[in-house]
Amino acid sequence: MLTRRLAIPLPAALLALIAAGLAVAGAGVEANPAAAPPDKTETWIEVRSPHFIVASNGNEKQARRAADQFEQIRAVFHKEFPKLRVDPGQPIFILAAKNENTLKALLPGFWEVKGHMHPAGLFVSGEEKHYIALRLDAEGENPFHIVYHEYVHILEHLNSSSIPVWLDEGFAEFYGNTTIGEKELKLGLPSESGVRLLRENKLLPLEVLFKVDHSSPYYNEANKTTIFYAESWALTHYLMLDEQMRKTPALTNYVRLLQNDVDSLEAARQAFGDLKRLQKNLESYVGQSSFHYALIKMGAEVAEKDYVARVLSPAESAARRGDFHLYMQRTTEARALLEEALRLDPNLALAHESVGLSYYRQGQREEAAKHFALAVQLDSRSYLSHFLHARLLVEQAQDPHAFAEAEPSLLRATELNPNFAPAYATLAGLYLMRKETLEKALAAARKAAELEPGEPLYYLNVGNILLRLERIEEARGIGQRIRSDAKSTQVRAAAESFLAEVARFQEYQALRKRHEEEARASREQLQSYLRSDASANTPSSGEAPFAKTPGTPPGAAGASSARRYAMFGRLTQITCAAPPAMELTLSAGGLTMRLHATNYFKVDYLTTSWKPPANFNPCTHLKGLSAQISYTLVQGQAYDGEIVSIEVRR
Repeated sequence: MLTRRLAIPLPAALLALIAAGLAVAGAGVEANPAAAPPDKTETWIEVRSPHFIVASNGNEKQARRAADQFEQIRAVFHKEFPKLRVDPGQPIFILAAKNENTLKALLPGFWEVKGHMHPAGLFVSGEEKHYIALRLDAEGENPFHIVYHEYVHILEHLNSSSIPVWLDEGFAEFYGNTTIGEKELKLGLPSESGVRLLRENKLLPLEVLFKVDHSSPYYNEANKTTIFYAESWALTHYLMLDEQMRKTPALTNYVRLLQNDVDSLEAARQAFGDLKRLQKNLESYVGQSSFHYALIKMGAEVAEKDYVARVLSPAESAARRGDFHLYMQRTTEARALLEEALRLDPNLALAHESVGLSYYRQGQREEAAKHFALAVQLDSRSYLSHFLHARLLVEQAQDPHAFAEAEPSLLRATELNPNFAPAYATLAGLYLMRKETLEKALAAARKAAELEPGEPLYYLNVGNILLRLERIEEARGIGQRIRSDAKSTQVRAAAESFLAEVARFQEYQALRKRHEEEARASREQLQSYLRSDASANTPSSGEAPFAKTPGTPPGAAGASSARRYAMFGRLTQITCAAPPAMELTLSAGGLTMRLHATNYFKVDYLTTSWKPPANFNPCTHLKGLSAQISYTLVQGQAYDGEIVSIEVRR
């Protein structure tokens, strides 16, 4: 298979695509059964480039080269799309293993199954940080394909939430086949195995490809996944680099339709035209003898002086490797290395941070809190230590002292790392606990969603806060956006559930408004009646004023006619000082009424939406519930009326 150089800038459609509003992946190489464990006394060095941190047991030149690979890919994004974000809030750490022995120690799980393909590179994405592990002596067509692929996903999701799965994966595959030389970068090279697979098998119908989401068998089942990835790459390559397609705005139009919440399949029909013709063109494209690729000349984007190298202490190298094992869910290996790090250096902040995270994940909050507090004390400029410490405090934020301590810690974390979305999301959760800080909660939640538009949970947080603020239409718009952009049935179900909650809240608001109006009218009727009745009962000269007959039970004395009134509200107070007599306070819209029952056993209790307990007692079980109470007015008592019936509506 031949390739044809195409020394051109990437198409404008790609810019439109990206600008639209714990995953682990590895690439395989053959196993070496004779691999031996690494030397525990070997030296590890650290190389910090402007955007990556490399730790390696190779030499300094190799470590610099590992950092440079990713600086070059990042530079391509920055060069082609200068308005896009290319730096995630989570730092990216690269563990560059000098050989298979070292990689085996880092990734023991891949060597535990006999005959398993062993990775040459691996990408681990976490909430707090990202890790890349790669083997410096790896060989093959493109040993780091999957690492580049997953790194590109990180960059995509920094800038867009509306990319459909086929284009998300096609674009990552397009970049995943990148090769990096000393002075140039080849982008869009075909995968020989992928092209061969497409030629030997029937392509998926495009109607199917466009509808694949993260819950689809084509995304999850091993026997279907490979063809989906290969065809996604082929269609993306065709739309971006085919000589004829580059002259059309088809891909740009498709992306714009997606931004306007048009369904992926319908957007394809509108942007690409006849899908049967597109299918035939794609089949012909896959069968051609050669493919274009983009050749990008690389300059000195990162100066040599911007790289800083140093030798890691044994404690630091153990802590870094232990932290990596923690993100790989290898708790035993992680704790062994972290304990060794603390034995060598009890004041190592990274080790305390990682040990604390280990305890936190195991639910041992007190132990986690001790190590997080120590990490903050030992390294006050670590945004992550501040965040981890504060996140734990937020879980205890009903305690005023915890709330007061968590807020400055989170604000400090955002100050040290303004692009770290989880800190803003946690700050939003903290502010959500208090009515007076709801607007601050909304601002923080929106900042988190802005920083990571590919994370639907952050948008749900925004929607929930808008609902708390009773901004219903804005909340509904958020839910509709999440549903439109959903790439899995789980996210789609969450969006549907939220939209249903919005609808219920809107119904509640309408009901509350009606009941407030009824309560206001009832209160006005009561006041009017009392005024007119007082006037009618004013004694004339020589008459004795109205008085209660001795021995008359409370509520009977001074009773007016049997005309009934009704009021809906919340039962805020219930007193049964002398059972079976009962007094209660009914509140609605700022109005309150005190109502009385001479014998609560003779009150009619009704309900359609509330199930009373088997041992129901109105004195103990009604407080806090919403109810409509029917009553008759009385005069000359400390209360306003005598209860006839109580209809509980919860």
